Amino acid sequence: MVNHQRKPGVGPLAGFRGADGTAIGKGAPNPDQLQRYVENKGFWRHHLPAEQLYYKHANRAYLAGAKDMGLIDSDAQIVLHLYSEILQKFCLAAEGHGSRVPPERLRAQVRTVMDPLPIWYPPVEETMTDLQRFPLHAITQRPMAMYHSWGSQNAWLRQILSENRLYLHRDLAARHDLVDDDWIEVESRNGRVKCQIRVMEGVNPNTVWTWNAIGKRTGAWALANDAPEARRGFLLNHIISEYLPADGAGHRASNSDPVTGQAAWFDLTVRIEKCAPDTLEKTQPMMPPSAYSPKAAAE
Repeated sequence: MVNHQRKPGVGPLAGFRGADGTAIGKGAPNPDQLQRYVENKGFWRHHLPAEQLYYKHANRAYLAGAKDMGLIDSDAQIVLHLYSEILQKFCLAAEGHGSRVPPERLRAQVRTVMDPLPIWYPPVEETMTDLQRFPLHAITQRPMAMYHSWGSQNAWLRQILSENRLYLHRDLAARHDLVDDDWIEVESRNGRVKCQIRVMEGVNPNTVWTWNAIGKRTGAWALANDAPEARRGFLLNHIISEYLPADGAGHRASNSDPVTGQAAWFDLTVRIEKCAPDTLEKTQPMMPPSAYSPKAAAE
């Protein structure tokens, strides 16, 4: 962690850089960097001067300082384009202009989604799914306590959040006769997940959500086989497909955002069903325990 540099002078931690620990943001690796963080109770602080505090996208003082700290590569003014010439080039290519054009089967979609102005269009997967059968949207988000999934290996963070629930709007829960900690099955076109629920007000009535990165396979991540992350934690990943349904020609495209290529985590549509009262109080699917162990790996 101390020695890693994604580019010269820029590493995972911005504080106490340089051989003597006095560099700010950007500097050579400091072998005593972690100890300096320990001495400062895990924190490093840098106050921006007053002239750098506002209008940062065009503030010359801020942009120069941010470049010196390694936060940005250029101190040029940051211009936000309402009309994107780059996206317009894709639209023109879809219409046959230029030396590089998309395949015929993709041209209509490229013309639609690569609009140079901000637009809304229904998620691609949603247009290929039976919304009568799967009327709800299911999304995930990172928990504050575990921005990275490796937080599951932190004993303190595990006391804060070692299992997750599926959060439902109060009205949706009432329609399904559900109360806090009831067990349900969540079904998509790709499969089923069994989990517990939590009722809340601050969510769209037709959307359910959960924390991601909490559920773990039994025996994984150096956790005990009966760890709550395995017994009561779950992942919506099990019901999110890597591919869209086949089109009329039998082609299955990647289940990705058509503009950025990012995996379409938020496009999932589902239905929910209350489990019987005598259901086994464990999340599903429950994979066989991982054969990996830290001790065996070390040997």
